[in-house]
Amino acid sequence: MIRFSQDSDLPALYALWQEAFEADAREAEYFFSRRLRREYTLVALDEGRVLGMLSMLPISLVVSGKSYPARYVFAVATFRQFRGQGLSSQLLDAAHQYMTVSGEAASVLVPARPSLFDFYGKRGYETRFFIDSLNISSREIPVHPPAAQLASIGAEDYLRLRDGAFGQSSLYVRWDLEALRFFISSLFGAGGALRIVTPQGEAACLYELRDGGARVTELALHGLGWQDAMAAIHGYLGAPAYTLRMPAGTLPGAPTQPFGMIRWLAPAPEMQGGAPYLSIAKD
Repeated sequence: MIRFSQDSDLPALYALWQEAFEADAREAEYFFSRRLRREYTLVALDEGRVLGMLSMLPISLVVSGKSYPARYVFAVATFRQFRGQGLSSQLLDAAHQYMTVSGEAASVLVPARPSLFDFYGKRGYETRFFIDSLNISSREIPVHPPAAQLASIGAEDYLRLRDGAFGQSSLYVRWDLEALRFFISSLFGAGGALRIVTPQGEAACLYELRDGGARVTELALHGLGWQDAMAAIHGYLGAPAYTLRMPAGTLPGAPTQPFGMIRWLAPAPEMQGGAPYLSIAKD
């Protein structure tokens, strides 16, 4: 049986979350208290016992300036003792049926590991989102421009700068304010959103401090080159090393990696513009 989650499912879902995603207690508690909603979460049950779960968060797909409702599939998980029984496929089928009836245009997801691209490909998804990923030592970053001004910003300002940078992509996965607020606050101070202003232009970034360095999860540029933006970010953070993620084709010489997949549930609109763009995913 598959249905939407109920309050009585929460203890089992919490245990499944920790088993499947190896999340620490603080991270799990924060997600369950701030982001988990019954209307976003499907559960697979047998005689009332939770066997698996799937979350589908609301997103918008922006194509040629027009916005389409869609869902981001996330946290597809099954307890270890029930794996291999097709429960994930059943949950996906139920999610797709619900999305279709609800008028969602598509389902988007980020496979947690490379082998899952094939798994989801067999279930109607196609890889349309790619990223460039570059590891940079602090020694490779030019001196921080003295005229650069950096400041932490909230979700409202970040969304505005993000939309301006990526809204002209042929397919832009747009998170709403609630999602951005959650993402920024869930870093627990070990990261955040920055605005960079220089005489040449401005930029905004999301960053996480991790593994002795910093990951720039997203860099939204407005007239500023990524090298100058990274110089300013390094002057602010002072990390020994960085991992920078950018849209595919942005970073010369950087490896381009498959990142996200989409399954259209309605006829796909005609797409023109830059490469499809998806970021800020739990991966």
